[in-house]
Amino acid sequence: MTKRLLMKAAAFGLVAGLLTPAAALADTLPERFADLYEAAKKDGEVVFYTSYRQETSTAVLEFWRNTFPDVRLSIVQKQTLDLIPTIEAEKAAGRTNPDVTFISQRFILNSWRDKGWLTAHKVRDFDKISGYFREDNGYFTAVGATLLSAAYNPKVYPDPSVLPNKISDFLDPKWKGKIVFSDPRTASSQLTWFQTLLAHKIIDWDTIAGLAKQDFLFTRGNAESVRLLVAGERDLSPLISSQNVITAREKGQSIESYILEEGVVANEQYLAIFEGGPHPAAAKLLLEVLSSAEGQEVVSKAGSYIPTHPDTPIPGGLPRLSDLKIIVADQDIGGEASEAFLQKFDEVFNRQ
Repeated sequence: MTKRLLMKAAAFGLVAGLLTPAAALADTLPERFADLYEAAKKDGEVVFYTSYRQETSTAVLEFWRNTFPDVRLSIVQKQTLDLIPTIEAEKAAGRTNPDVTFISQRFILNSWRDKGWLTAHKVRDFDKISGYFREDNGYFTAVGATLLSAAYNPKVYPDPSVLPNKISDFLDPKWKGKIVFSDPRTASSQLTWFQTLLAHKIIDWDTIAGLAKQDFLFTRGNAESVRLLVAGERDLSPLISSQNVITAREKGQSIESYILEEGVVANEQYLAIFEGGPHPAAAKLLLEVLSSAEGQEVVSKAGSYIPTHPDTPIPGGLPRLSDLKIIVADQDIGGEASEAFLQKFDEVFNRQ
């Protein structure tokens, strides 16, 4: 499905209507993973470090308690850019506290793999998950993704054909004073978006300098950007995370997403097991369950993620990843490259 068709369908609505739920699997998860469950019972617990939102953690906890009551699930929840230094500080102190982690930064997992911090485990449905969304040897597996796509208020623009089609279209003076954008210093998705587009030469610093002339209204995060769009204080944005848009739409608020001609940055969410974690059998069980069609359905519904498992129904209002032109977000986010970017970004936007 093309970007033009997506826009005519009021962003993602048509795609959702064309999709049908997958047939229920014949066996239950405790039956499918009976051997792992028995081994995990001896561990008694599994410790999960995650960047889930609170509602997602709550849904996973309830699902786990109902399905695997003999193994306690303990969740440590932090934002990604806080979770990474927490884990690295614990490792520097000689401790491996988590069994499994869920984060969005692939380059970090590559680094941890190369340091010997991760355990390779190819899940049962490894071959069903698209090649890019898994590490070849099973050191980490993507179980969901969010889209970093454009958004607008349809009450202001009932005809989406008038919206900017490309990133460069946002430089048109007619959009000056109408754009809201989350600050890349406080919103990791915006930082990811800029660094990824620069790395793939989709934009350059002249593009960013042009955006700086458009009187952006900066917010601290995607949720605040959504609020301002819905309230009519600003009209559109080149980037708001699909999670926040879907959450607002479910509440009946006036906001839609659409895909620009350049494609869309997908922010993948990965699971990985830590080598030397305190509960190795339970870690494998958790990885298997959250990678399964049923596990991904729980997470995708609660967190508005797009699942990577082909048998998992797509949450309403979201497309399949295979239908999109994905711009791979494979950059070092949060490290020295990010700090150099932010310093130059502040200079271009005259935020000294």
